[in-house]
Amino acid sequence: MARRRRKKSGRGSSPTALPLTSMMDILTVLLLFLLKSFVVEGEVITPVPGVDLPESSSDSKPRASVVVAIFDQTVMLDGRMVADVEPNDHVSGMLIEGLAAQLDLTRAKELEIARLRGEEADYVPRIAIQGDLEIPFELLERVMYTCNQSGFRDISLAVIGAS
Repeated sequence: MARRRRKKSGRGSSPTALPLTSMMDILTVLLLFLLKSFVVEGEVITPVPGVDLPESSSDSKPRASVVVAIFDQTVMLDGRMVADVEPNDHVSGMLIEGLAAQLDLTRAKELEIARLRGEEADYVPRIAIQGDLEIPFELLERVMYTCNQSGFRDISLAVIGAS
């Protein structure tokens, strides 16, 4: 009888390990659910460091698009520097050659992806411009002109919502 009591009380038996696998599965599912519900609100556009975006009272949600950032005289496409534009450099005209070449490549890649998905007829090249508050309007105008010439006619300006 003493032997039965020892077994029931747990003395002499090794401690059981806590099953962490099922807890990790539950946490992973919760994390994915929270991430999915968080991103449903619209496209997340992260401003490039060094770019102070203007404020706006618009409440329209951003759409997925290629991002061009402009600050000082630097033009970046999806985080890569593609052109360095000198102020009052109108010798070459309105077109920014480095940006135009990269936009043509980007549009060709996006069109190929849309073709492979079977969405070629619905493909609309979109671009979002993140322009610093201090850039001259002439530079913004040249970037918009270059985007238009490269086939990106749906152009939007990225802003921060006014609080």
